[in-house]
Amino acid sequence: MKIAIFYNLPFGGAKRVVLEQVKGLKSLGHVVDVYTLEKERDSFSPGFVADNEYKYDYSPFDIRIPILSRIFGDLQMFYRLRRLHEKIAWDIDNRGYDIVLVHTDTLTQAPFILRFLKTKSVYFCLEPLRMVYEYSLRVSDNLGFFNKLYESINRLVRKKIDRDNARKADFVLAISLFGREYMIQAFDLYPKISYLGVDQTVFRPLKRKKKNQVLFVAEREYVYGYDLAQIAIKLIPENIRPNFKIVFGTKKEQRISEEELVKTYNESLVTLSLSRFDTFGLVPLESMACGTPVIVLNVAGYRETILNGKVGFTVDFDPKEIAEKIMCFVKDPLLAVRMGREGRKWVENNWTWEKSAEKLEKYLKTVSKK
Repeated sequence: MKIAIFYNLPFGGAKRVVLEQVKGLKSLGHVVDVYTLEKERDSFSPGFVADNEYKYDYSPFDIRIPILSRIFGDLQMFYRLRRLHEKIAWDIDNRGYDIVLVHTDTLTQAPFILRFLKTKSVYFCLEPLRMVYEYSLRVSDNLGFFNKLYESINRLVRKKIDRDNARKADFVLAISLFGREYMIQAFDLYPKISYLGVDQTVFRPLKRKKKNQVLFVAEREYVYGYDLAQIAIKLIPENIRPNFKIVFGTKKEQRISEEELVKTYNESLVTLSLSRFDTFGLVPLESMACGTPVIVLNVAGYRETILNGKVGFTVDFDPKEIAEKIMCFVKDPLLAVRMGREGRKWVENNWTWEKSAEKLEKYLKTVSKK
């Protein structure tokens, strides 16, 4: 097949997904071109491995007055961005693709391009626009009246754009059972599941000695459970308290190399993944692939990737319980080794990008032939 892939994503896990899908579909013999508004080239840029890359410029007008800057920025996104996506759709339709795989546009979530494509399209939905559905991300009561009014109206518009764009796709995919339920609620769509994976040749066990170290791979924010991790570590007696290693950084100056990340996974007793709302979660898979067990919250997508008590532990929103599970590994380092081995097997048998690409290919072939 000749496949076009659209995305507009910053450095991070979602962009890695696009990269791995391009690599996987090419390895299965397909021609894959990417279309993007990407400005920064980084290690996850799919253009490095695609057959062709088509880049489009979207640069909002620079207005220095803060209030006007926000208003004009939103208006440009709602109208100028829409026109640009129409142009990209026209280009794709005129280059003879069998199918278009559409990923998220970080500016709107579900992209406008889905409205304009005449070529069969598949929307690979990581999640609906969270800020318009989740109570914890609601408009702050501390905002002034006019700011609160503007933000409320803005979010209503964004919610409609996300829903209407998603519903224009010919076929939709979710990345987990939880993600599917979320999409049913938000869009009244009933997607198939296309699970993600991990590159087990990159994320792999190394011959490195385990340190008395707990790893946290996320930003220091409430939504990622940083507060729970902090409290849990402090509850562990000082004489056995492990080092709390934090790896984070979507900003360029904060990033560490993939090689350094793999090394850090390998040196840690356990990885904490405590996001309060993660539709899937790549960090637990990466950790298990490196032979390091995980402690995750018993929520959302984590429930589909973790075998509780075998490759790690699922816990409640309770720092005391998290601390107790950490101490299991601190007091018995061999437990980390045993669970790490089981985690590696679990990933190899179920969560590789090869398996993910094969499943994705079946969906794309089915839609293209309809």
